[in-house]
Amino acid sequence: MIAEAIIKNYPNLNSDQKEIISHDIGPMLVVAGPGSGKTFSIVLRALNLVLLKKATPREITLCTFTEKAAYELRDRLSSAARKAGYKEALSEVTISTIHSWCNKLLMKYRFRTKLGQNYEMLDELTQLLFIYDNFEEIIGPPGETGLFLTKWKSKWTAIVGVREYFDKITEELINLEELIESNDPFVSAIGNAYRKYVEGLFRSNRVDFAHLQKIVYELLTDSTVLQAVTDSTKYVLVDEYQDTNYVQEQLLLKLTEKTGNLCVVGDEDQSLYRFRGATVRNILEFPQKVANCKVVKLTTNYRSHPDIINRYDRWMSSENWSGPGGKKYRYDKTITANSNAVVADYPSVFSIWGSNPEDEAQRVVELVKYLKEKEI
Repeated sequence: MIAEAIIKNYPNLNSDQKEIISHDIGPMLVVAGPGSGKTFSIVLRALNLVLLKKATPREITLCTFTEKAAYELRDRLSSAARKAGYKEALSEVTISTIHSWCNKLLMKYRFRTKLGQNYEMLDELTQLLFIYDNFEEIIGPPGETGLFLTKWKSKWTAIVGVREYFDKITEELINLEELIESNDPFVSAIGNAYRKYVEGLFRSNRVDFAHLQKIVYELLTDSTVLQAVTDSTKYVLVDEYQDTNYVQEQLLLKLTEKTGNLCVVGDEDQSLYRFRGATVRNILEFPQKVANCKVVKLTTNYRSHPDIINRYDRWMSSENWSGPGGKKYRYDKTITANSNAVVADYPSVFSIWGSNPEDEAQRVVELVKYLKEKEI
């Protein structure tokens, strides 16, 4: 069911968008192509839940990947509420990144962790500097081969390298003892270095982004904390789900363990943050991880020129997205243009080529520079 105020003020909703907005109980996966109105749809779904009194504002959590996207969600929800004539405050709706949500929860339940008051949050740069300042303790001198931890030639490459392993170990919730006891010298060395790194973090009352999430996940394994958090959380809606990592997925599943009302939205074609630990498998395997999951696909692109959409869809469809053991790396979907759109006739798609990769890259740079200079 969709509230009358939404039907009246948004008469051009397509059938798939209506299905998302009207969804009531249980998990949902929205596979959304570019420009298909995915954020628009979950914003209206959140508003619909409030208008129909399925939930109070404080019982709804909206999560996304970046602070900028969170601000956009907040603005779009406020705008939709005004348009629908909703007069009450929506300030109690939780709209944030997963990191911000975790930090808020950690501050509330810090006394249940190893962290003290006024703990310091390390960003990507200060995390590297922390390893640098504690290099001898965490990494130590080079071994008999002259390499740090049997792998890296210089101190700085070792620092950057171990940071990537440390984050991955934390985000994947890997068993530390298994690493340390490994017969592989490098794996064992990384395990020991990670243990010293974690000890150093807590000793100095610091936490990095990956540990922030792991600590909160561990808090939610405490039944008292879990009940207190989930009692005030009825619906969780997550945008850009293709950019989540393993520990974030586990957090979201824990958060909705009681209600099952987890709605995730994303596009595996736009998975951009693998270098930060994101895994496209979260969105690809979501229907297998939650029972009775409804899957809706948004495949009409309202943003781009039809020629761009057709080329994109043709190119994506030309690849074989099957993997070992029958695994799929992409959902079957055909992205189409809005048939009602009136668009100008101009060369929206063109090719750039050069005599070699460097020449081709230089031509792309020159084009971008020209467009910026001409403000096109």
